[in-house]
Amino acid sequence: MYDDYKLMQQCIDRAVTLERHKGRFRQAIRHSLPRLHRSIFLPQRDLPRHLTCFVIRYIQVVPEWLQQLEHLCEAGGLDFAPVRQVIGHSFSEPPERHPDQVGLAALLDDAYLAHRTLEEINDRLQPACGMPLLPMDPLVANLVVRELLGERYAGELDEVSIALGERFRGQQLSPNSLVDMILCRQRFIETPGVWPDFARELDISLRPPVVEFDTMTVH
Repeated sequence: MYDDYKLMQQCIDRAVTLERHKGRFRQAIRHSLPRLHRSIFLPQRDLPRHLTCFVIRYIQVVPEWLQQLEHLCEAGGLDFAPVRQVIGHSFSEPPERHPDQVGLAALLDDAYLAHRTLEEINDRLQPACGMPLLPMDPLVANLVVRELLGERYAGELDEVSIALGERFRGQQLSPNSLVDMILCRQRFIETPGVWPDFARELDISLRPPVVEFDTMTVH
């Protein structure tokens, strides 16, 4: 079971090492800054470096978060293997380049797929469990990455994540399985460092919507 996660980790470690030596993602991200959605608030200090740090953390947590969710699903008697295999394959089969030359940009879409799949599975299982399974809110992080990937490509990845999440719709858990899942979830909550809100830690947030009034119709 753990080979898929080891392969993911190896791909991520190589990409992070490459970025530290070459800085390719940081250089390329400068071109993406003007098209980031205006609802995303970023600190005004070295934006390329800031976003690169965010992307590294976004990618790095994938193996551990997936593995934790697999443990939780196993506690409830649910089969997580197909999800792990699909996402593991996307990491281990990067574009046709030498593995040592696969950087952060090549793994960002794989990480987005993983994060969105976590979100979809959480949404499908929440009715059966009566509570969210995951002790974090990925909304802001996923929105930022969605803007980096582009709406069209992110939409294609969303379709895959939705299909993976559908495998968990309408699950009927036995009382014993439900108790086991709740206890497993409690252990996750007791170790908050495993589930960092790195968007908030890096001061990345969503601006509140601006309400525009038509002065000609306000009396």
